[in-house]
Amino acid sequence: MKKIFTMIALAMACLQGNAFDYSNPANNNYVAEWGKLKLVGNQLSSESGEPVQLRGWSTHGKNWQGGCFDDRGDFEMMKQKGANLARIAMYLKEGGYEDINWMKQCIEWTNSLGMYCIVDWHILTPGNPNAGDYSGAENFFRSISGWIVDNNYKNVIYEICNEPNIDEEGDPYRPEVWGWVKKYADKILPAIAEKDKDAVVVVGTPQWDKALSFPMEDPIDTYGLNVMYTFHHYTCDQQFFLGILSGAAASLPVFVTEWGVSKDDGGADGQVCTGDADKMLAVCNGKNLGNQIISWANWSWSADSRSSSAFSSYPNSMKESGQYVESQLKKGDQFQKSISTPYEDPQVFDGENDLILALEKYDKGGQNEAYYDFDREDWWNCKACNAGDLGEKGFRPGEYVDVGYTDKNNVDNCYKNLGYIVNGEWVKYTIDVKHAGVYEFELYACNHIDYNIVAVSVDGENALVNDKEGTDETVRAFYLDQCNGGTTDGGYDDWGWVKPVASPEAASKFSNTKFYINFKKPGEQVLGLAFLTSNSGLGALKLIGIDRTGNANVPAEAVSVWPNPANGSFNVSVAETSEVKVANAQGAVVYLQEVEGNATVNLQAAPGVYFITVSNNSGVVTKKLIVK
Repeated sequence: MKKIFTMIALAMACLQGNAFDYSNPANNNYVAEWGKLKLVGNQLSSESGEPVQLRGWSTHGKNWQGGCFDDRGDFEMMKQKGANLARIAMYLKEGGYEDINWMKQCIEWTNSLGMYCIVDWHILTPGNPNAGDYSGAENFFRSISGWIVDNNYKNVIYEICNEPNIDEEGDPYRPEVWGWVKKYADKILPAIAEKDKDAVVVVGTPQWDKALSFPMEDPIDTYGLNVMYTFHHYTCDQQFFLGILSGAAASLPVFVTEWGVSKDDGGADGQVCTGDADKMLAVCNGKNLGNQIISWANWSWSADSRSSSAFSSYPNSMKESGQYVESQLKKGDQFQKSISTPYEDPQVFDGENDLILALEKYDKGGQNEAYYDFDREDWWNCKACNAGDLGEKGFRPGEYVDVGYTDKNNVDNCYKNLGYIVNGEWVKYTIDVKHAGVYEFELYACNHIDYNIVAVSVDGENALVNDKEGTDETVRAFYLDQCNGGTTDGGYDDWGWVKPVASPEAASKFSNTKFYINFKKPGEQVLGLAFLTSNSGLGALKLIGIDRTGNANVPAEAVSVWPNPANGSFNVSVAETSEVKVANAQGAVVYLQEVEGNATVNLQAAPGVYFITVSNNSGVVTKKLIVK
């Protein structure tokens, strides 16, 4: 076959340290090395596409007299201590006020030092970003984004609403707050995009930046910007929520723009929890379901009286918090991955017969590798154990996934279920997929009402799609409905098969959406299930096979094209030896080649719409590809 178009191998980005001197970080120029940042998939990356991690401190608001240090010398000191990022917290309330000239000065100083900075529109009380107290937001972001572009600054990230909230403690799943954020984002994001179309923008999530499920189940319009989502964490009293960050990292670009080595009140009691801080940083360094390298800013660069502040006496005496953060910064890149192995042999999905996933056969590797489990101490005094029925029988000792029975009266003839699911737990399964493709699935659910928001990943990337072609990833989490309409109390012993649906809050927008799992290639791969909210339990997951007999055409599942949309480079896989033809929207053939069965080719094309036609002994199939 004549080769019309040259194949170009796709270079894989390596998670390796950059050529920075962390023993003497004052000499580093991070902006010159990385340029204007962007997203590559979910990963914050350099202008050339390499993964980066921003690390540093957040200031404490210029309104707190004696509590915020934010002149050029202070940013120099941050950098000397290892920071490549400064978050500029501009309080709009709590005694603060809008000061665009001060913000511009901070941007100029950090840029001159080769550091990145976050422009933080710092809302707190009231927690609704649309409140009249914050009415200047649209004009502020339009003005400062224009000024940044005019001055060709590449070091700025916009944080448009710190900590949206209803001022009540408790569960972070607050749909009304997400409604406020979406309404607000529809004003602010276009204002930024009008001036700085390639900007990285961080959007807050409900209840003080905890509920990452909302942008997955009910997405915002990003207006073409590099939009990330905020997670905040305080290590002494918020370990319960850390799994939300770990599980969401496979489906969303996330940024920890504020965290403290204290309680969430800033450490009024003086407590410091560095052991729990180690756990958070492990997640940020890549020990999460998506192996995403997550950037962060510690709260706070100040001499506040509480334990979260960096200094006891500025500038010569650092508290334990400041010393801990400096020690982490001086380590440089500590990138890691969560790696698991199959339990016994991989479960096999042949693509033709249904596979009912054996939930008790989750991967080996343990916490942060094969699963993330968090047990409340009041569950049978179980600090870390299998709290399910199988735990009583010594099931997989030393491991903590809560596995039980869907029918306690017939344990030999029922499915094993995952139970006692809290916000952010996740689990992995290695599956041998014989045919790449887009597959329907069902779930075995009980009749108890809970929040039940679930995400699906394959090999650490979002795998939930909304169309049979596998191109629509608009919604990245589904709702696990009850089997018989739901009961307000009980229902744990009543089980049945249900289809994945849009969550009640998003149903009106996505009522016609069907959900599928997209396996982009054949072979062994890792299926991840992330529970972004508390969950009533999962009894089984069924992958539904496709009847391939008597098909006049090549089954769509026998051909895989990814990523789609693509950024220049893309891949085509075929299950059997085939002729692969790529034509542009005008019908001109730009690639024609015979490809062997069970093979993948890497191709590259200019931006546009293409049609990929695969022909073999089984017939013909055509798929549409968008290259951005």
